Amino acid sequence: MTATLVAKELAAGHGDRTLFAGLDLVIAPGDVIGLVGANGAGKSSLLRLLAGLDRPEEGELRLSPPTATVGHLPQEPERREGESVREFLARRTGVADAQAAMDTATQALVDGAPGADDAYAETLERWLALGGADLDERAEEVAADLGLTIGLDQPMTGLSGGQAARAGLASLLLSRYDVFLLDEPTNDLDLDGLERLERFVSGLRAGTVVVSHDREF
Repeated sequence: MTATLVAKELAAGHGDRTLFAGLDLVIAPGDVIGLVGANGAGKSSLLRLLAGLDRPEEGELRLSPPTATVGHLPQEPERREGESVREFLARRTGVADAQAAMDTATQALVDGAPGADDAYAETLERWLALGGADLDERAEEVAADLGLTIGLDQPMTGLSGGQAARAGLASLLLSRYDVFLLDEPTNDLDLDGLERLERFVSGLRAGTVVVSHDREF
């Protein structure tokens, strides 16, 4: 699916401090927008607003079509207690949430709830679009290709910094979002990882915003 994300007159701040105001931005299919600035300038805050995770103080966001998927990949691979690498990849690719929604819709279908047919069809379409049908197979292939030799059922909390960085890169390479919001994706990557990331971003058809201190990237 091709999607466009439009921000109009966005404003955000911390307490009395204004980070930005009157911000207009269009992220169209095929766009790759680099966002640079000093620490604390509001780059990560802007990505969270674009992802719908936070609400702006002013302004509005429009996603067309409204059913499009927006993937926000924050700076550090979040390591949750008890979460395996496989579960981490499913969460970061959006497949885990899509699976949960489809399970709920399936139960509603079994219960004969009104509108259950349409709800199930919608959740199934989203799950398929995000790559849920073959995620496990692709995850094994991508992990092996990246040299992530640990088993995917190992806990994320047991990974080294370098392994966690490769797991984060794997989650990006496995993602099939309609809009990508990448916050410092180059962190902790070696040269091979950087080259893979560059190829991935260069080949995206989806609109993409990248925050990075690596100006060459």
